[in-house]
Amino acid sequence: MGRRPVKSGIRIIRYRPPATRGALALRPAAVPVRGPGLRVVRPADGVDAEVRAVADTAVRLIVEVLAGTRPAHQLSLVAVPAVCRAVGARGDAARGRRVVPPKVLSGRVQRPAPAVAEAVAVVVVAGRVHALALRLEHMRGRWRCTALETTAP
Repeated sequence: MGRRPVKSGIRIIRYRPPATRGALALRPAAVPVRGPGLRVVRPADGVDAEVRAVADTAVRLIVEVLAGTRPAHQLSLVAVPAVCRAVGARGDAARGRRVVPPKVLSGRVQRPAPAVAEAVAVVVVAGRVHALALRLEHMRGRWRCTALETTAP
């Protein structure tokens, strides 16, 4: 009884040089056809760039208020009043401490819906690393922070 070889998922193609008889064998290279697989996504212009800029500004302002280096009323350009009050209450507690400049280490933005964006960031406040998550909604012609979650004190 002979055993059949097991076929693997690897296909081996043996190279055979073309028979040219001293002349160069030139033929147009085949253009590879791409299926609907992975593709390279470039940074978008327009709306996504605007959302990213607003998210970066909002994260920076919120971190500075939490660190006590910026007054909370300056958040009103990028946040709704409820978020301004909540962040301001936390920032007021930080005013009596020694001021350490805050840093934004990294951030990401995603768009779950056309008029909604969610941003996350890793920040340093008072010398400790914290997470920051915020929701941006397009209201009355501009993006505003409507919700905020953070691990910062």
